[in-house]
Amino acid sequence: MQSLAIMSPLSALKIVGSGPAGPNYALAPRVLAPDPKEAFMFPASQDEYYIDIDLGVAMPVDSVYVGYHNSVATNQMIALQTLGNFADLPINATVIEPTSLIPLGLGLPYHSFMRAEGPSVGRYWRFIIRNRGDNPPLTVGVLALGLTWQAQFGHEWGAGRTIEDTGSSERLFGGGFAIDDGVAAGGYQWTFGDLQPDEVRRLYQIVKDRRTTRSLLVVEDPDQTDGLNERIHWGLLRKLDAYERLDPLNTKWSLQIGDWA
Repeated sequence: MQSLAIMSPLSALKIVGSGPAGPNYALAPRVLAPDPKEAFMFPASQDEYYIDIDLGVAMPVDSVYVGYHNSVATNQMIALQTLGNFADLPINATVIEPTSLIPLGLGLPYHSFMRAEGPSVGRYWRFIIRNRGDNPPLTVGVLALGLTWQAQFGHEWGAGRTIEDTGSSERLFGGGFAIDDGVAAGGYQWTFGDLQPDEVRRLYQIVKDRRTTRSLLVVEDPDQTDGLNERIHWGLLRKLDAYERLDPLNTKWSLQIGDWA
């Protein structure tokens, strides 16, 4: 079991191309929005679709997250590649090889997370979605890329998933209930117990950048094993406690994320 992983997604400054052109061409920017309800549907009639984005400057990337999708077919895949000279569109390096989107876990919505052995650096990046075979349309709510950070010693025992219910109920005079059903949203809370000095600096940068209003990705354990689907959390930090210095080499910090629903 690997330690908890955090990916602070890079913000794409602009989409510079997508295709092949079709009825959903103008909807490609939806997948870069943090809200998974702004989904993009990949037509069943197309074998491959790509989205090219410009980060403004060359940035290192080693991970890609594909969230809130409906793939159950082995030949529905995602790849992430860095483009060298965008005018020529040569592919200089591949950060994520084509990977099946089949979820390692239970029930919709499905999430997939892939990480390369090392980062690739580029300004222009291409998401490639493949839907080969007789498959239904593929819906994707979130595509995100960035660098994944992990603490050397992981997090403490006692971490656990949360459930936030946005609904409400009120007892009526006649004994029944008035119910506003709402939705149930997942989440996760955990404590780092022995962060090293450099790790505190890096995590502080991440938390300060994401605050409680910008989405990030937390993966309880990024191993490609059964249950990964449930271990992935895309959402907002909900709990920003001060960290506690226990001794010169170890720092304690408790955090919590609330998932998009």
